[in-house]
Amino acid sequence: MKITRRSMLRFASVAVAALAFTSVVGCGGSSTSGSNSPKAATGNSVISSDGTREVVKESAVVTFEKGISQAKSDPNGAISTFKKAADEQDNFAEAYYNIGLLQQQQGNNSDARSAYEKAMKMRPDMPEPYVNISKMLLEEGKLDEAEQILLKVVDEKTGVDPFCAEANLNMGMIYRLRGEAILEKERGGSEPKFSMEGAENKGEIKNKDAYNMFAKAVFYVRRALASDSNNIYCYENLCAIYYLMNSLEIASLVCEQATLKYREYNEELEKQKAAGRITQEEYDRKAYTPKDLAAVYNTTGLIYLAQGDVAMGNGKFKEAVAADPNNIQAMLNVAGIAVNVQDYQLAYDYYNKVLALQPDNISVYLSKGVAARGLGKLDEAEKIYKEIMNKHPEYPQAWFNYIILVQEYQNKIDDARKMWTEFVAAKEPNDKIPGRVEEAKERIKQIDAQKEAQRKAEADAAEMERRMKEMEELQRKLEQENQ
Repeated sequence: MKITRRSMLRFASVAVAALAFTSVVGCGGSSTSGSNSPKAATGNSVISSDGTREVVKESAVVTFEKGISQAKSDPNGAISTFKKAADEQDNFAEAYYNIGLLQQQQGNNSDARSAYEKAMKMRPDMPEPYVNISKMLLEEGKLDEAEQILLKVVDEKTGVDPFCAEANLNMGMIYRLRGEAILEKERGGSEPKFSMEGAENKGEIKNKDAYNMFAKAVFYVRRALASDSNNIYCYENLCAIYYLMNSLEIASLVCEQATLKYREYNEELEKQKAAGRITQEEYDRKAYTPKDLAAVYNTTGLIYLAQGDVAMGNGKFKEAVAADPNNIQAMLNVAGIAVNVQDYQLAYDYYNKVLALQPDNISVYLSKGVAARGLGKLDEAEKIYKEIMNKHPEYPQAWFNYIILVQEYQNKIDDARKMWTEFVAAKEPNDKIPGRVEEAKERIKQIDAQKEAQRKAEADAAEMERRMKEMEELQRKLEQENQ
């Protein structure tokens, strides 16, 4: 059963908490990162229509601050308030930015992008709208479009803020995803083998194209860290990238560094709170929680697996689930190990937990069928496979597993051979899971060899029976002659 060889991809966005009328705070100047990071997005002026700067009207400031106070409890009301602030002050980029942020948080990506683009036009030096547009594009799988947006921020010559932590982190994620796609294609749709002994080839990854993508990912994530050295999400993704590069020792060191930074950063916040320099509310907003380390635990578990230490790996996966009960990757890895050690009930339970969070996840539903099959729930497994085959004919993995059920559990060898032949000839499996097609071809050979061996055994048995009858007949004749 497949082990999910990745940590959660956490694309960064930037949130605005308030206006700062004393200084401009850049994208990379935050002490924390991620989707809930507080940001101050402007100075004491806005750009007027002739390109000069003008002071924000006091009435617009008051309206804007009212929107800030509404944002958490009444986002729709806050959107209306920010629109009023924008009406009171021309080129009020921050108002439009906050409108976009709230629309994005509600899943209204089209409206959010429209608002962000207005903010970008009013203040082209403001990196935050670019970052948040890139996050939406990345979540939609539009890597090339996201990259073009981010280059407007991180380009060393023309970017508005080349060291913006969030923008560089998202650029790193683009190259990480590209590298993973290359490795997935190289696997040919077959699942990586689960090893109880550890990886045979440790060190640099063999696929040079994937390696180059991961190297670029490392460059951008490290540049994000140069801007925000306490950013736990940078460490989280950096250790995952090094793991994917098969640089296990470096990946392990980065995971340890992530844990250390987590502790040191929170301890510093505790001191600031005790000294009265920050409030409890500020502490709660800035401090990392155990959930923020869940992906690091998951990657650490993968490193242990690659080194052959299944028990430690499994322990880290479970630690990740304890820190973040919604960490899909960690739950799937606990289930994957359970299947490999034939603890099908545990795997079945975990797949149900994942499906409660992602009811439309086809691959997890299919994995539940595999666990059901292991538990002897053959009717349920068959139902799952057939349901996926009917609803998602573009997903040939279910077809593959159904034929396994027919061959190995229902012992319908002739039916299975016919199905394997159809599977091998079909376009969908060849296009999407060629590795499974090659396995199907081997199964056809095995069935043929098995049937040939069975035919030969039957022929040998028949020949033996014929000879026995001849000997019995000869013996009978001899006995008659001696009478």
